[in-house]
Amino acid sequence: MSKLQVQPVARKVTAISWLPPRAGTAYTDTDLYFVTGSGAKHKELVLWTTPNPDFAQSEPDSTNDLATVVSKVPHNGDVQGIIALSPGLLATASSTGIISVYNVGTESGSMEFGESVTAHKFSNGEVAGATSLAVQPTGALDVEVASCGEDGRIAFTALSRLKESQGYDVDSTVITDLCWTTPTQLAITTRGGQIKIFDRRMPSEILAAFANSQSSQALESIAVHPSQPFRLATGTAGGSVLVWDIRDMRQPIIEELTVHEANVWQVRFDPADSTRVISCSEDASIAVTQWATEGRGAVALGVAPPERGVRRLSSMFNALSINCFDVCPSTRTHLLVAGSDSGNLLMEKTVNPDFKLF
Repeated sequence: MSKLQVQPVARKVTAISWLPPRAGTAYTDTDLYFVTGSGAKHKELVLWTTPNPDFAQSEPDSTNDLATVVSKVPHNGDVQGIIALSPGLLATASSTGIISVYNVGTESGSMEFGESVTAHKFSNGEVAGATSLAVQPTGALDVEVASCGEDGRIAFTALSRLKESQGYDVDSTVITDLCWTTPTQLAITTRGGQIKIFDRRMPSEILAAFANSQSSQALESIAVHPSQPFRLATGTAGGSVLVWDIRDMRQPIIEELTVHEANVWQVRFDPADSTRVISCSEDASIAVTQWATEGRGAVALGVAPPERGVRRLSSMFNALSINCFDVCPSTRTHLLVAGSDSGNLLMEKTVNPDFKLF
């Protein structure tokens, strides 16, 4: 069990995101920035800075904070999700069903509310919490942010027309998470234990829906492989991570990785090595799991998998749920930051020996 570094912040951290480096790469940025979101008594966004470990001259002093607060701004409702749209712009999802945009100035140390739209409501008009959001992976100037919510709907919000959010009924249960698999298609997870594939060009139809036939557990989180849009990872309410190959949507191949003891709140393929899956859980741990060896993919349930390596990260100073994490994608050092219900920031720094500048 590896140890996480801990910094108490006196509030639950419910969402977290690194900001892209100012210069387009982090190789010359001596300071890195990330944003955390909180809820309950502290409904706010906090902009943090931390030294770029690639430029560290010596081992850091253990008495120093992991990160320093740059600025804070109130948030309308609990922060359910944060996504960085650019170095100076981010979007958030709220427990009040609102999608908001904030302007960030790392050089000036400012963070200001821009505008917002109510994207999620129940049919009776009551507030439905937004549970997650994701930005469309396209080079177009007018990108869309997709969000999902407790109302079983997906909403699409173009940044240039924020007040014109479009919503579509997708499921009768809570949609827990979503991700863009291509610039036109999304995958969502539901509290009913299903993955559904949705095409933005055909909003009235569901392209495919499938579930793990060996379990009816809720799916809490989802991520897409960075170079294989047919490969997904999901986290379950029972503590497993499922890796899916959905090329045959009639009979997807699923591999189950039993790595946690409670709800898996977030999962993603490691940006430094996509044969690893990172997950965080209600059990107060983060797991880094080698789901595939080089050149091999997932295997079907019931088939003996190759040797698996699982590295678990935790801290004796953090006893409650780890809700969220993010990995800095552009530093030689593998830099992971996370947030928890214990009111802590958590961090792990490991040198990536395979990192290449070109």
